[in-house]
Amino acid sequence: MKHSNYSRRDFIKGIGIAGGFSLLGSTVDAQILRKSFIRKRCKDAGAIIRKNFKNLTAAELTAFKNGVAVMKSRSAVNPNDPTGWTYQAAIHGTFTTPVQTAWNTCQHGNKFFLSWHRMYLCFFERILRKASGMPSLGLPYWNYSDATDANARFLPEAFRSPANATNPLFTANRNPDINNGMAQLSAISVSLTSVLPGPLGFNPFSGNVESTPHGNVHVGVGGGMSSFQFAGLDPIFWLHHCNIDRLWNRWLAGGGGRSNPPATDTAWHNTNFTFFDENGTQVQMKGADIVDAANSSCRSCYDEEAFFIIWEVLPWLWKYLDIRIGIYRKPIVLDTKRLRFVIDLNDKAAEFFARALRAAKPDDELNFRLNFEGAKADKPVEFFYEVYLNLPENVTEPNYKMESYAGNLSFFGADQKHSTSHGEKEDLKFGVNVTDAVKRLKNLGATKTLSVTLVPTGLVSRDERRLPIRSDAKVSVEQITLSVQEREK
Repeated sequence: MKHSNYSRRDFIKGIGIAGGFSLLGSTVDAQILRKSFIRKRCKDAGAIIRKNFKNLTAAELTAFKNGVAVMKSRSAVNPNDPTGWTYQAAIHGTFTTPVQTAWNTCQHGNKFFLSWHRMYLCFFERILRKASGMPSLGLPYWNYSDATDANARFLPEAFRSPANATNPLFTANRNPDINNGMAQLSAISVSLTSVLPGPLGFNPFSGNVESTPHGNVHVGVGGGMSSFQFAGLDPIFWLHHCNIDRLWNRWLAGGGGRSNPPATDTAWHNTNFTFFDENGTQVQMKGADIVDAANSSCRSCYDEEAFFIIWEVLPWLWKYLDIRIGIYRKPIVLDTKRLRFVIDLNDKAAEFFARALRAAKPDDELNFRLNFEGAKADKPVEFFYEVYLNLPENVTEPNYKMESYAGNLSFFGADQKHSTSHGEKEDLKFGVNVTDAVKRLKNLGATKTLSVTLVPTGLVSRDERRLPIRSDAKVSVEQITLSVQEREK
Protein backbone atom coordinates (compact mmCIF):
# COMPACT_ATOMS: atom_id res chain seq x y z
CA MET A 1 0.00 0.00 0.00
CA LYS A 2 1.38 3.37 -0.98
CA HIS A 3 1.36 6.01 1.71
CA SER A 4 0.51 9.66 1.33
CA ASN A 5 3.31 12.20 1.37
CA TYR A 6 1.01 15.05 2.35
CA SER A 7 2.19 17.24 5.20
CA ARG A 8 0.16 17.87 8.34
CA ARG A 9 -0.76 21.31 6.93
CA ASP A 10 -1.99 19.70 3.69
CA PHE A 11 -4.02 17.26 5.72
CA ILE A 12 -5.74 19.97 7.73
CA LYS A 13 -6.43 22.01 4.59
CA GLY A 14 -7.74 19.07 2.66
CA ILE A 15 -9.72 17.03 5.11
CA GLY A 16 -12.57 19.54 4.92
CA ILE A 17 -14.48 18.23 7.92
CA ALA A 18 -16.84 20.87 9.26
CA GLY A 19 -15.83 21.77 12.77
CA GLY A 20 -13.05 19.21 12.54
CA PHE A 21 -10.15 21.62 12.81
CA SER A 22 -10.59 21.77 16.56
CA LEU A 23 -10.32 18.00 16.68
CA LEU A 24 -6.81 18.02 15.22
CA GLY A 25 -5.02 19.24 18.29
CA SER A 26 -1.34 19.68 18.91
CA THR A 27 -1.08 16.04 20.00
CA VAL A 28 -1.35 14.90 16.39
CA ASP A 29 2.00 13.72 15.07
CA ALA A 30 2.52 14.32 11.35
CA GLN A 31 4.56 11.15 11.06
CA ILE A 32 1.70 9.14 12.57
CA LEU A 33 -0.71 10.72 10.13
CA ARG A 34 1.45 9.83 7.15
CA LYS A 35 1.47 6.22 8.27
CA SER A 36 -2.21 6.13 9.18
CA PHE A 37 -3.98 6.83 5.93
CA ILE A 38 -3.87 7.27 2.20
CA ARG A 39 -6.30 9.53 0.42
CA LYS A 40 -7.63 10.63 -2.92
CA ARG A 41 -9.89 13.46 -3.83
CA CYS A 42 -13.44 12.16 -3.70
CA LYS A 43 -14.01 12.66 -7.41
CA ASP A 44 -10.70 10.94 -8.27
CA ALA A 45 -11.52 7.97 -6.05
CA GLY A 46 -14.87 7.52 -7.78
CA ALA A 47 -16.59 7.95 -4.43
CA ILE A 48 -20.29 8.63 -4.08
CA ILE A 49 -21.04 11.82 -2.14
CA ARG A 50 -23.36 11.50 0.84
CA LYS A 51 -25.12 14.79 1.61
CA ASN A 52 -26.83 16.31 4.60
CA PHE A 53 -30.49 15.55 3.87
CA LYS A 54 -31.50 19.21 4.11
CA ASN A 55 -29.06 20.04 1.30
CA LEU A 56 -30.44 17.59 -1.28
CA THR A 57 -31.47 19.22 -4.52
CA ALA A 58 -35.08 18.85 -5.65
CA ALA A 59 -33.95 16.25 -8.18
CA GLU A 60 -32.00 14.30 -5.55
CA LEU A 61 -34.93 14.32 -3.14
CA THR A 62 -37.25 13.06 -5.89
CA ALA A 63 -34.76 10.33 -6.77
CA PHE A 64 -34.40 9.33 -3.12
CA LYS A 65 -38.16 9.06 -2.70
CA ASN A 66 -38.43 7.14 -5.95
CA GLY A 67 -35.77 4.66 -4.85
CA VAL A 68 -37.61 4.01 -1.58
CA ALA A 69 -40.93 3.64 -3.42
CA VAL A 70 -39.46 1.18 -5.94
CA MET A 71 -37.92 -0.93 -3.17
CA LYS A 72 -41.26 -0.99 -1.33
CA SER A 73 -43.10 -2.00 -4.49
CA ARG A 74 -40.70 -4.92 -4.98
CA SER A 75 -41.53 -6.20 -1.52
CA ALA A 76 -45.25 -5.91 -2.23
CA VAL A 77 -44.82 -8.19 -5.25
CA ASN A 78 -42.27 -10.56 -3.70
CA PRO A 79 -41.41 -10.30 0.03
CA ASN A 80 -38.38 -12.52 -0.58
CA ASP A 81 -36.79 -10.18 -3.13
CA PRO A 82 -33.46 -9.32 -1.44
CA THR A 83 -33.47 -5.90 -3.13
CA GLY A 84 -36.89 -5.11 -1.68
CA TRP A 85 -37.59 -2.84 1.28
CA THR A 86 -38.81 -5.42 3.80
CA TYR A 87 -36.03 -7.90 3.02
CA GLN A 88 -33.37 -5.24 3.54
CA ALA A 89 -35.01 -4.16 6.81
CA ALA A 90 -35.15 -7.79 7.93
CA ILE A 91 -31.37 -8.04 7.68
CA HIS A 92 -31.33 -5.74 10.70
CA GLY A 93 -34.19 -7.59 12.38
CA THR A 94 -37.62 -9.11 11.89
CA PHE A 95 -40.21 -11.34 13.54
CA THR A 96 -41.15 -12.83 10.15
CA THR A 97 -40.63 -16.56 9.65
CA PRO A 98 -39.22 -18.62 8.09
CA VAL A 99 -35.98 -16.69 8.47
CA GLN A 100 -34.22 -15.98 5.18
CA THR A 101 -30.52 -15.56 4.40
CA ALA A 102 -28.85 -12.72 6.35
CA TRP A 103 -31.93 -11.82 8.39
CA ASN A 104 -31.54 -10.81 12.06
CA THR A 105 -27.78 -10.36 11.77
CA CYS A 106 -27.33 -6.76 12.96
CA GLN A 107 -24.47 -6.22 15.39
CA HIS A 108 -24.97 -4.18 18.57
CA GLY A 109 -23.14 -3.97 21.86
CA ASN A 110 -19.93 -5.40 20.43
CA LYS A 111 -16.86 -4.48 18.37
CA PHE A 112 -18.71 -5.03 15.07
CA PHE A 113 -21.32 -2.31 15.64
CA LEU A 114 -19.68 0.30 13.41
CA SER A 115 -18.17 -1.97 10.76
CA TRP A 116 -21.30 -4.11 10.29
CA HIS A 117 -23.54 -1.08 9.87
CA ARG A 118 -21.09 0.46 7.38
CA MET A 119 -21.30 -2.69 5.27
CA TYR A 120 -25.09 -2.72 5.64
CA LEU A 121 -25.33 0.91 4.48
CA CYS A 122 -23.02 0.21 1.57
CA PHE A 123 -25.17 -2.46 -0.04
CA PHE A 124 -28.46 -0.79 0.83
CA GLU A 125 -27.16 2.40 -0.79
CA ARG A 126 -26.23 0.52 -3.96
CA ILE A 127 -29.70 -1.04 -4.14
CA LEU A 128 -31.37 2.31 -3.47
CA ARG A 129 -29.25 4.12 -6.06
CA LYS A 130 -30.09 1.67 -8.82
CA ALA A 131 -33.78 1.74 -7.88
CA SER A 132 -33.79 5.56 -7.87
CA GLY A 133 -32.64 5.92 -11.47
CA MET A 134 -29.97 8.46 -10.43
CA PRO A 135 -26.46 6.92 -10.82
CA SER A 136 -24.85 9.58 -8.61
CA LEU A 137 -27.28 9.36 -5.68
CA GLY A 138 -25.67 8.88 -2.28
CA LEU A 139 -27.48 7.96 0.90
CA PRO A 140 -28.15 11.22 2.82
CA TYR A 141 -27.62 11.68 6.55
CA TRP A 142 -29.65 13.40 9.28
CA ASN A 143 -27.40 15.82 11.15
CA TYR A 144 -29.52 16.21 14.27
CA SER A 145 -26.52 17.49 16.27
CA ASP A 146 -26.09 20.68 14.22
CA ALA A 147 -26.45 23.45 16.81
CA THR A 148 -26.49 26.09 14.07
CA ASP A 149 -29.77 24.76 12.66
CA ALA A 150 -32.85 25.51 14.79
CA ASN A 151 -34.72 22.67 13.07
CA ALA A 152 -31.98 20.03 13.16
CA ARG A 153 -33.54 18.00 15.99
CA PHE A 154 -37.00 17.92 14.42
CA LEU A 155 -37.78 14.97 12.16
CA PRO A 156 -37.22 16.35 8.63
CA GLU A 157 -40.52 17.51 7.18
CA ALA A 158 -40.26 15.27 4.11
CA PHE A 159 -40.57 12.25 6.44
CA ARG A 160 -43.81 13.45 8.01
CA SER A 161 -45.61 15.42 5.31
CA PRO A 162 -47.77 14.45 3.58
CA ALA A 163 -48.74 12.04 6.33
CA ASN A 164 -50.24 9.39 4.11
CA ALA A 165 -49.40 6.49 1.80
CA THR A 166 -48.50 8.83 -1.08
CA ASN A 167 -45.31 9.71 0.79
CA PRO A 168 -42.83 6.80 0.72
CA LEU A 169 -40.86 8.41 3.58
CA PHE A 170 -43.81 8.53 6.00
CA THR A 171 -44.81 5.90 8.49
CA ALA A 172 -47.38 6.24 11.26
CA ASN A 173 -45.28 3.90 13.40
CA ARG A 174 -43.37 6.67 15.23
CA ASN A 175 -43.88 8.74 18.35
CA PRO A 176 -46.92 10.87 17.39
CA ASP A 177 -45.35 14.04 18.83
CA ILE A 178 -42.25 13.81 16.66
CA ASN A 179 -44.28 12.68 13.64
CA ASN A 180 -46.56 15.72 13.73
CA GLY A 181 -43.72 18.21 14.20
CA MET A 182 -44.76 19.21 17.72
CA ALA A 183 -41.68 17.74 19.41
CA GLN A 184 -37.97 17.40 18.80
CA LEU A 185 -35.07 15.36 20.12
CA SER A 186 -33.52 16.91 23.21
CA ALA A 187 -30.17 18.64 22.81
CA ILE A 188 -28.44 16.37 25.31
CA SER A 189 -29.72 13.22 23.57
CA VAL A 190 -27.72 14.11 20.44
CA SER A 191 -24.75 15.80 22.11
CA LEU A 192 -21.37 14.84 20.64
CA THR A 193 -19.38 15.71 23.77
CA SER A 194 -18.45 12.09 24.50
CA VAL A 195 -17.84 11.31 20.81
CA LEU A 196 -15.74 14.17 19.41
CA PRO A 197 -12.87 14.26 19.90
CA GLY A 198 -13.73 11.38 22.22
CA PRO A 199 -11.54 8.63 23.68
CA LEU A 200 -8.51 7.38 21.78
CA GLY A 201 -9.46 3.70 21.90
CA PHE A 202 -11.75 2.30 19.19
CA ASN A 203 -13.86 0.19 21.55
CA PRO A 204 -14.52 3.03 24.05
CA PHE A 205 -15.48 5.32 21.15
CA SER A 206 -17.76 2.69 19.62
CA GLY A 207 -19.51 2.23 22.96
CA ASN A 208 -19.93 5.98 23.39
CA VAL A 209 -21.41 6.65 19.96
CA GLU A 210 -23.66 3.59 20.16
CA SER A 211 -25.22 5.07 23.27
CA THR A 212 -25.25 8.79 22.41
CA PRO A 213 -26.49 9.75 19.94
CA HIS A 214 -27.30 6.35 18.39
CA GLY A 215 -29.55 4.73 20.99
CA ASN A 216 -31.14 8.00 22.04
CA VAL A 217 -32.28 8.80 18.51
CA HIS A 218 -33.79 5.34 18.07
CA VAL A 219 -35.89 5.65 21.22
CA GLY A 220 -36.64 9.32 20.58
CA VAL A 221 -38.19 8.72 17.16
CA GLY A 222 -40.01 5.85 18.83
CA GLY A 223 -42.48 3.43 17.31
CA GLY A 224 -40.73 1.00 15.00
CA MET A 225 -37.40 2.79 15.41
CA SER A 226 -37.26 1.71 19.05
CA SER A 227 -37.22 -2.00 18.09
CA PHE A 228 -34.55 -4.05 16.30
CA GLN A 229 -37.26 -5.93 14.43
CA PHE A 230 -38.93 -2.85 12.92
CA ALA A 231 -36.27 -0.11 12.85
CA GLY A 232 -35.11 -0.77 9.30
CA LEU A 233 -38.65 -0.35 7.99
CA ASP A 234 -38.62 3.34 8.88
CA PRO A 235 -36.86 5.37 6.13
CA ILE A 236 -35.32 7.65 8.77
CA PHE A 237 -33.35 4.65 10.08
CA TRP A 238 -31.03 4.82 7.09
CA LEU A 239 -30.31 8.53 7.47
CA HIS A 240 -29.69 8.05 11.19
CA HIS A 241 -27.14 5.29 10.65
CA CYS A 242 -25.54 7.22 7.81
CA ASN A 243 -24.90 9.99 10.32
CA ILE A 244 -23.42 7.55 12.84
CA ASP A 245 -21.08 6.33 10.09
CA ARG A 246 -20.10 9.95 9.36
CA LEU A 247 -19.22 10.45 13.03
CA TRP A 248 -16.87 7.47 12.81
CA ASN A 249 -14.94 9.34 10.09
CA ARG A 250 -14.89 12.51 12.18
CA TRP A 251 -13.58 10.65 15.21
CA LEU A 252 -10.74 9.14 13.16
CA ALA A 253 -9.91 12.60 11.83
CA GLY A 254 -9.17 13.65 15.40
CA GLY A 255 -5.80 11.88 15.10
CA GLY A 256 -3.66 11.52 18.17
CA GLY A 257 -3.65 7.72 17.82
CA ARG A 258 -7.34 7.25 16.98
CA SER A 259 -7.58 4.33 14.63
CA ASN A 260 -9.59 1.29 13.68
CA PRO A 261 -8.79 -1.98 15.50
CA PRO A 262 -5.22 -3.18 14.91
CA ALA A 263 -4.38 -6.04 12.56
CA THR A 264 -3.92 -8.29 15.58
CA ASP A 265 -7.68 -8.13 16.12
CA THR A 266 -8.30 -10.86 13.59
CA ALA A 267 -11.96 -11.26 14.53
CA TRP A 268 -12.74 -7.63 13.61
CA HIS A 269 -10.81 -7.84 10.36
CA ASN A 270 -11.72 -11.33 9.18
CA THR A 271 -15.28 -12.10 10.32
CA ASN A 272 -17.51 -12.31 7.24
CA PHE A 273 -21.06 -10.99 7.10
CA THR A 274 -23.64 -11.66 4.39
CA PHE A 275 -25.52 -9.04 2.36
CA PHE A 276 -27.02 -8.62 -1.12
CA ASP A 277 -25.94 -6.22 -3.84
CA GLU A 278 -28.07 -4.16 -6.24
CA ASN A 279 -28.52 -7.16 -8.52
CA GLY A 280 -29.80 -9.38 -5.73
CA THR A 281 -26.54 -11.34 -5.66
CA GLN A 282 -25.45 -12.68 -2.28
CA VAL A 283 -22.14 -11.16 -1.19
CA GLN A 284 -19.89 -11.24 1.84
CA MET A 285 -17.82 -8.50 3.42
CA LYS A 286 -15.52 -8.22 6.43
CA GLY A 287 -13.81 -5.48 8.37
CA ALA A 288 -10.60 -5.78 6.38
CA ASP A 289 -12.56 -4.89 3.23
CA ILE A 290 -13.62 -1.47 4.48
CA VAL A 291 -10.04 -0.44 5.28
CA ASP A 292 -8.63 -1.83 2.02
CA ALA A 293 -7.79 0.82 -0.58
CA ALA A 294 -8.19 -1.73 -3.36
CA ASN A 295 -11.83 -2.38 -2.44
CA SER A 296 -13.98 0.05 -4.41
CA SER A 297 -17.39 -1.49 -3.72
CA CYS A 298 -18.12 0.77 -0.74
CA ARG A 299 -16.46 4.07 -1.50
CA SER A 300 -18.32 7.10 -0.24
CA CYS A 301 -17.47 10.62 0.89
CA TYR A 302 -19.51 12.88 3.10
CA ASP A 303 -20.22 16.33 1.76
CA GLU A 304 -18.07 17.92 4.47
CA GLU A 305 -15.03 15.91 3.32
CA ALA A 306 -12.77 16.89 0.43
CA PHE A 307 -10.99 13.56 0.37
CA PHE A 308 -11.82 9.88 0.34
CA ILE A 309 -9.66 8.41 3.12
CA ILE A 310 -8.53 4.88 3.82
CA TRP A 311 -7.63 4.58 7.48
CA GLU A 312 -4.89 2.05 7.83
CA VAL A 313 -4.61 -0.17 10.86
CA LEU A 314 -1.80 0.54 13.29
CA PRO A 315 -0.33 -2.66 14.77
CA TRP A 316 1.02 -0.90 17.86
CA LEU A 317 -2.29 0.24 19.27
CA TRP A 318 -3.08 -0.62 22.87
CA LYS A 319 -5.52 -3.15 24.23
CA TYR A 320 -7.83 -2.27 27.10
CA LEU A 321 -8.34 -4.14 30.37
CA ASP A 322 -11.72 -3.89 32.10
CA ILE A 323 -11.41 -3.69 35.89
CA ARG A 324 -14.41 -3.62 38.24
CA ILE A 325 -14.22 -1.02 41.00
CA GLY A 326 -17.79 -0.87 42.29
CA ILE A 327 -21.08 -2.75 42.40
CA TYR A 328 -24.77 -2.47 43.29
CA ARG A 329 -25.92 -6.07 43.69
CA LYS A 330 -29.69 -5.76 44.06
CA PRO A 331 -32.02 -6.24 41.09
CA ILE A 332 -33.93 -3.08 40.21
CA VAL A 333 -36.77 -2.14 37.87
CA LEU A 334 -36.53 1.06 35.83
CA ASP A 335 -39.51 2.91 34.40
CA THR A 336 -40.50 6.54 33.81
CA LYS A 337 -39.91 7.52 37.44
CA ARG A 338 -36.69 9.04 38.73
CA LEU A 339 -34.52 6.52 40.60
CA ARG A 340 -31.52 6.76 42.92
CA PHE A 341 -29.25 3.97 44.17
CA VAL A 342 -25.81 3.69 45.78
CA ILE A 343 -22.83 1.73 44.45
CA ASP A 344 -20.34 0.25 46.89
CA LEU A 345 -16.74 1.00 45.84
CA ASN A 346 -13.89 -1.42 46.38
CA ASP A 347 -10.32 -0.72 47.51
CA LYS A 348 -9.11 -0.08 43.94
CA ALA A 349 -11.56 2.74 43.27
CA ALA A 350 -9.74 5.55 45.09
CA GLU A 351 -6.50 4.70 43.27
CA PHE A 352 -8.14 4.88 39.85
CA PHE A 353 -10.03 8.09 40.68
CA ALA A 354 -6.74 9.70 41.68
CA ARG A 355 -5.00 8.50 38.53
CA ALA A 356 -7.81 9.92 36.39
CA LEU A 357 -7.21 13.36 37.90
CA ARG A 358 -3.43 13.12 37.34
CA ALA A 359 -3.64 11.90 33.74
CA ALA A 360 -1.75 14.38 31.58
CA LYS A 361 -1.25 12.53 28.30
CA PRO A 362 -3.16 10.04 26.11
CA ASP A 363 -1.07 7.11 27.37
CA ASP A 364 -2.56 7.66 30.84
CA GLU A 365 -6.15 7.70 29.60
CA LEU A 366 -8.71 5.88 31.76
CA ASN A 367 -12.36 5.33 30.85
CA PHE A 368 -14.96 4.81 33.57
CA ARG A 369 -18.13 2.97 32.63
CA LEU A 370 -21.36 2.30 34.48
CA ASN A 371 -22.66 -1.11 33.36
CA PHE A 372 -26.27 -2.30 33.62
CA GLU A 373 -25.98 -6.07 33.57
CA GLY A 374 -28.73 -8.54 32.77
CA ALA A 375 -31.03 -5.79 31.49
CA LYS A 376 -34.34 -6.91 29.99
CA ALA A 377 -37.38 -4.89 28.94
CA ASP A 378 -40.99 -6.01 28.62
CA LYS A 379 -41.42 -3.89 25.44
CA PRO A 380 -39.43 -1.36 23.37
CA VAL A 381 -38.19 1.48 25.58
CA GLU A 382 -39.08 4.82 23.95
CA PHE A 383 -37.11 7.09 26.28
CA PHE A 384 -33.63 7.34 27.75
CA TYR A 385 -32.11 8.29 31.10
CA GLU A 386 -29.90 11.20 32.06
CA VAL A 387 -27.32 9.82 34.49
CA TYR A 388 -26.01 11.81 37.47
CA LEU A 389 -23.28 10.90 39.97
CA ASN A 390 -23.51 12.11 43.58
CA LEU A 391 -26.38 14.43 42.76
CA PRO A 392 -27.52 16.20 45.96
CA GLU A 393 -30.84 14.73 47.07
CA ASN A 394 -32.43 18.15 47.41
CA VAL A 395 -32.06 18.89 43.68
CA THR A 396 -35.55 18.49 42.24
CA GLU A 397 -34.86 19.57 38.66
CA PRO A 398 -31.42 18.30 37.59
CA ASN A 399 -30.06 19.27 34.20
CA TYR A 400 -27.11 18.33 32.06
CA LYS A 401 -25.22 21.56 32.86
CA MET A 402 -24.59 20.40 36.44
CA GLU A 403 -21.21 18.94 37.36
CA SER A 404 -22.94 15.73 38.49
CA TYR A 405 -24.25 15.02 34.99
CA ALA A 406 -22.44 11.93 33.68
CA GLY A 407 -24.06 10.98 30.38
CA ASN A 408 -27.05 9.28 28.79
CA LEU A 409 -28.30 5.71 29.02
CA SER A 410 -30.65 4.18 26.47
CA PHE A 411 -32.02 0.64 26.42
CA PHE A 412 -32.57 0.34 22.66
CA GLY A 413 -33.19 -3.35 21.98
CA ALA A 414 -33.43 -4.41 25.63
CA ASP A 415 -36.68 -6.23 24.81
CA GLN A 416 -34.77 -8.68 22.58
CA LYS A 417 -31.85 -11.02 22.72
CA HIS A 418 -29.45 -10.25 19.92
CA SER A 419 -27.62 -12.05 17.13
CA THR A 420 -23.86 -12.42 17.47
CA SER A 421 -21.40 -12.61 14.60
CA HIS A 422 -21.99 -16.34 14.48
CA GLY A 423 -25.77 -16.25 14.58
CA GLU A 424 -26.49 -17.38 18.14
CA LYS A 425 -28.45 -15.11 20.47
CA GLU A 426 -27.11 -13.29 23.52
CA ASP A 427 -28.16 -10.53 25.89
CA LEU A 428 -27.18 -7.03 24.89
CA LYS A 429 -24.81 -4.95 27.00
CA PHE A 430 -25.91 -1.52 28.24
CA GLY A 431 -23.88 1.17 29.89
CA VAL A 432 -22.68 4.75 29.90
CA ASN A 433 -19.21 6.28 29.89
CA VAL A 434 -19.00 8.46 33.01
CA THR A 435 -15.36 9.54 32.68
CA ASP A 436 -15.99 13.29 32.42
CA ALA A 437 -18.10 13.32 35.57
CA VAL A 438 -15.46 11.33 37.47
CA LYS A 439 -12.89 13.98 36.57
CA ARG A 440 -15.21 16.83 37.59
CA LEU A 441 -16.14 15.28 40.94
CA LYS A 442 -12.68 15.47 42.44
CA ASN A 443 -13.61 14.20 45.90
CA LEU A 444 -14.72 10.71 44.83
CA GLY A 445 -11.58 9.10 46.20
CA ALA A 446 -12.52 10.11 49.75
CA THR A 447 -15.68 7.98 49.89
CA LYS A 448 -16.58 4.31 49.83
CA THR A 449 -19.81 4.78 47.92
CA LEU A 450 -21.09 6.51 44.79
CA SER A 451 -24.71 7.52 44.31
CA VAL A 452 -26.33 7.26 40.89
CA THR A 453 -29.51 9.10 39.91
CA LEU A 454 -31.41 8.19 36.73
CA VAL A 455 -33.75 10.81 35.29
CA PRO A 456 -36.06 9.50 32.52
CA THR A 457 -36.11 11.83 29.51
CA GLY A 458 -38.02 11.88 26.24
CA LEU A 459 -38.75 14.50 23.60
CA VAL A 460 -38.82 18.24 24.16
CA SER A 461 -40.91 21.07 22.73
CA ARG A 462 -39.51 23.81 20.50
CA ASP A 463 -38.86 25.92 23.60
CA GLU A 464 -36.97 22.96 25.16
CA ARG A 465 -39.60 21.99 27.74
CA ARG A 466 -39.64 18.29 28.64
CA LEU A 467 -42.70 16.58 27.20
CA PRO A 468 -44.56 13.69 28.89
CA ILE A 469 -43.07 10.32 28.06
CA ARG A 470 -45.46 8.15 26.03
CA SER A 471 -44.31 4.77 27.33
CA ASP A 472 -45.12 2.31 30.08
CA ALA A 473 -42.09 0.10 29.39
CA LYS A 474 -40.19 -1.38 32.33
CA VAL A 475 -36.55 -2.49 32.37
CA SER A 476 -35.35 -5.05 34.91
CA VAL A 477 -31.63 -5.01 35.74
CA GLU A 478 -29.84 -7.77 37.67
CA GLN A 479 -26.95 -5.63 38.94
CA ILE A 480 -25.01 -2.46 38.19
CA THR A 481 -21.23 -2.27 38.18
CA LEU A 482 -18.69 0.50 37.82
CA SER A 483 -15.61 -0.44 35.84
CA VAL A 484 -12.50 1.30 34.56
CA GLN A 485 -10.94 0.58 31.17
CA GLU A 486 -7.17 0.81 31.43
CA ARG A 487 -4.63 0.47 28.64
CA GLU A 488 -2.61 -2.72 28.88
CA LYS A 489 1.04 -1.87 29.44
